[in-house]
Amino acid sequence: MLDDKGTDPAYRVLHAIVGHKLPVYFANAVNSVLSMAVDDDVLVVDNASNLPILTQELQSTAAREPRVHLLLRESNDTTRNRKVGGLYDAYNEVMEHALRGGYDYLHIMQHDMQLLWWDETVPQRASEIFAEYPECVNIPTQALPRHAGLSDGLEHVKPKLLLLQNYGLTDTGLYDLAKWRARDIRFGDSEGAHALKYWREGLRVFCHPLPTVAPIPWPAVVRAGKVIGREAQPREKYLLRPLTGAEINQVKESTETIWLESVCVPWGWTCLTPYWVTDLRAINSINYWVYRYRDIRRRGLGASWPRWERRGLPAGASVRGVQRLPRFGRPQLVIQSAWQAARQAIGRSGR
Repeated sequence: MLDDKGTDPAYRVLHAIVGHKLPVYFANAVNSVLSMAVDDDVLVVDNASNLPILTQELQSTAAREPRVHLLLRESNDTTRNRKVGGLYDAYNEVMEHALRGGYDYLHIMQHDMQLLWWDETVPQRASEIFAEYPECVNIPTQALPRHAGLSDGLEHVKPKLLLLQNYGLTDTGLYDLAKWRARDIRFGDSEGAHALKYWREGLRVFCHPLPTVAPIPWPAVVRAGKVIGREAQPREKYLLRPLTGAEINQVKESTETIWLESVCVPWGWTCLTPYWVTDLRAINSINYWVYRYRDIRRRGLGASWPRWERRGLPAGASVRGVQRLPRFGRPQLVIQSAWQAARQAIGRSGR
């Protein structure tokens, strides 16, 4: 969003989008940042996708946008981390670029996310948190799915301010570059590794009370270099509907936690809500139904049972005539979760 006062921003922010393959998601993330954060520089990092169409599109964007710097990495080492490959090697290169550029803050998004809104209140509020909590170097900016509130991983420190338990560092959000440099921090081979390392060293992670980023729900993912699932195809300018001015004011004025389901609206397509933001076929997919069970106990069956999200569809549109994720709906959830549970049980019995 444009700065209302038309003045230079108070903080120099570099936005970085890092990704591997999934060209639809990648283009959506980059375009959303360019549209929402019009005063800030943007670093786009393709982590060795080796997709000529994607490379050409990113090069074209960098050529017409003076604010964009493009980094095309040639290798993605999967030997140390089969799940995300050399993602954190790319992250360390991003950090070096940001430190050389003299920015105040680095804002990292992964390419399966979208920036829904942005203005000066976001880095301003972050600066207040960084100042109040010297042990905080990283403030995630994404809205958390509602089921995150059903786990033991969050602590409510004060109204709208959440502490991530057992995390000293995450891999998205805003980073205080002065603190980063002073502590000589580096990303490890996995999020779990650097999360635990820096938690043990006394660092803490607080979630931004004004979330601006939404992960694409029910996403396609890349595991060990292989694409699993299908990307949502754009039906409007973005995959997710950007927040309106009135909705942004609601986020700012709310005294309650802003969950993903409140601000993330598939635009021109639909998916099941409550949302799931990782691979359902992963080894922990049974967690989806664990969270559904907890949600039913808390809010009742009617409020928590999966339903199709319709807010981004034309009035009166049937979900049968639009793109839906997951592709086969609720039966797919039951079948996949049951299959994963059976595989885990078989694996345990064979040990």
